[in-house]
Amino acid sequence: MSGSYPATPKDVLRALRPVAVPVVIFASVTNLAVLVSPLFMMHVLDRVVPSGNMATLALLGLLAAGALMTNAVVEFLRDRILTRSAVWFEPAAAAAVLPMGAQNRTDRLRDISTIRDFLRSGAGTAADLPWLPFFVLAIALIHPLFLVILIAGVGLLAGVKALGQSLAKTAEDRAGQAREASLSTLRALEREGPLADMMSIGRNLGQRYQQLLGQVADATVTATRPDHAAGAVGRMVRLGVQLSTLSLGAYLVTQSALSAGGMIGASIIVAKTVGILEASLGLIPQALQVRHAAQNLSRMDQGAGAFQTAIHDLSGAVTVQGLTYPRGGGAAPRLERVSLKIAPGECLAILGESGSGKSTLLTAMCGADAAPIGNVFLDETDVRTLDESTRSTQIGYLPQRAQFLAGSIAENIACFDDARDDQKVIAAARLAGVHGLISALPRAYETDLGADPFALSDGQKQRVALARAIYQRPRYLFLDEPNALLDHLGERQLGDAIARLKAAGTTVVMTVHRMAIVNLADKAAVLERGRLIDFGPRADIVGRLANSHRKLQLAAVRTDVQDLIDWVHGQFVRDGDEDFRRRASVVATELWNFARDNGPIKADRILSFEFQFINDTTCAILLSEPRKTRLEAKVSKVRGAIAKDDRSDANDPDPLAADEAALATVIRLSDRFEHRAKDGNSAFKVEIADRSNLSQVAS
Repeated sequence: MSGSYPATPKDVLRALRPVAVPVVIFASVTNLAVLVSPLFMMHVLDRVVPSGNMATLALLGLLAAGALMTNAVVEFLRDRILTRSAVWFEPAAAAAVLPMGAQNRTDRLRDISTIRDFLRSGAGTAADLPWLPFFVLAIALIHPLFLVILIAGVGLLAGVKALGQSLAKTAEDRAGQAREASLSTLRALEREGPLADMMSIGRNLGQRYQQLLGQVADATVTATRPDHAAGAVGRMVRLGVQLSTLSLGAYLVTQSALSAGGMIGASIIVAKTVGILEASLGLIPQALQVRHAAQNLSRMDQGAGAFQTAIHDLSGAVTVQGLTYPRGGGAAPRLERVSLKIAPGECLAILGESGSGKSTLLTAMCGADAAPIGNVFLDETDVRTLDESTRSTQIGYLPQRAQFLAGSIAENIACFDDARDDQKVIAAARLAGVHGLISALPRAYETDLGADPFALSDGQKQRVALARAIYQRPRYLFLDEPNALLDHLGERQLGDAIARLKAAGTTVVMTVHRMAIVNLADKAAVLERGRLIDFGPRADIVGRLANSHRKLQLAAVRTDVQDLIDWVHGQFVRDGDEDFRRRASVVATELWNFARDNGPIKADRILSFEFQFINDTTCAILLSEPRKTRLEAKVSKVRGAIAKDDRSDANDPDPLAADEAALATVIRLSDRFEHRAKDGNSAFKVEIADRSNLSQVAS
């Protein structure tokens, strides 16, 4: 069994079948060898002892020695075959399972370990089972009464074993649960690191770990008590069977119904048969597990690897058709009939509140967690049918919180590729904007993240993970809230990386909660409770989202101005909007001052504000109150004063009152100002553009 491995798990299992032939043949020899001792003793006691013929004894000794030597060689060859089969099977089956995707991969690898362990320890015993009828027949030929002792002994052993397992099961389960909880607590203690020492977490988790160890010890003692009792009773039963066999044999000898040699032979054969039957009782659970494991591995061939496709020149187009991801339990689905389409090289931003299904849609689109209903086509190929090599080279994925394995930074970026290209590693790090960060570490790219898990902050890990995602220069890049853990500098470098990837033709799909990078998107999709409620060009989508008016009502008293400032600040969620937010706050505050001062200042006078984003670079603020005002002349005066100030030949203008100066500030800082008074209502509307953003676009 050497060379290349079979392609599917079923083929690997089928390749083990030829091993059964020599194992069965060798089992025949080893089981026949069991008869050497009883036959030798029967002939010695029945022939040599009465006659005193030493030549016969010597001949019997030579024949027995030859048979035992042959048995030793056969057992050695059998054990070697089973061990080599187990050693071959594990990597062969793993090589067939691993390319078939991550779904249930750990369970299938556990199934492989189950079959491997059976080959090493249980297969030899299983090969002895077909010889049980032969031994039973031999016992019956010696004397049928020995069968009664055999059946009674085996029945007692089976009953004692079953009773011991039943009594120990509850305690064993409790010990297993406590052991798993203790390991989880220990992992949590290690994960917290220095934080555990600074706070009471370390002390409390340490105390919990000790308590759980105490529970494990108590449950283990309770579980082993019936096991030990069953073991002691089992040994007593086995000795009782031997004594009963010898006693029955002695009785039959005295009745001239059996020879002395037959008595010894029956004792040996009965002991061997009891041993095989007792071992088979312990083998039953293992055999059932092996059968279940083999069925699981065989079923992996059905639709898992048979229809996988290798394509290494995907165009970058994405088509999503009717994705539905049920939640189960009668709850609303995580995704419901989502359909959209992206052209090659475009960037899609998936927007929505927490729990709306953004991450579910992203993982379904990249194939990490395919939706059970609907299709995702990369180019014209269903993502579920792409083979492992295509997925690893054509698709990059960045989770919300990156995790790294023990190994160097370079190994993690290259995904532990044995044929790692260091130049590609550095190029990916440069593209992700982390080359300087990594180079500044004492061991640079050779920094071991397992030995020093706190060498990088969470935000830095996220940026290094971006380098890992783009190491293969994938055609598709899927980012799950990539800026969630980044500071302003990291966010800017992320934006630069996405822009360069788009320029190189990479299709980018990202979920967005912080809006600072949404301007990089060509299209946007909005999810609400798993449903796609809007999809189209990014500017249109952001504008429509912004057009949902946000309202605030304030009393016309001076103490409410801070509430107004906080409300305006809360409308801006993008990093980099500081100047835009500051201008909008000043405009809203001065507009409020003007309106407040041109009316009674009292708590029952309510001024209503509405805020909206017209698009992603322009916002509007509307102030209204249900009161008739006569401010047209004052507005006209302020406009005239501003016009005089703007003319180079302006004479000394008339000084403005405090409320008029506030209105002048509003008009100067805004890009559009309107005042309307009609039907007893007064309203002011201003539009403000993000001038820093406009200047960047112009440049």
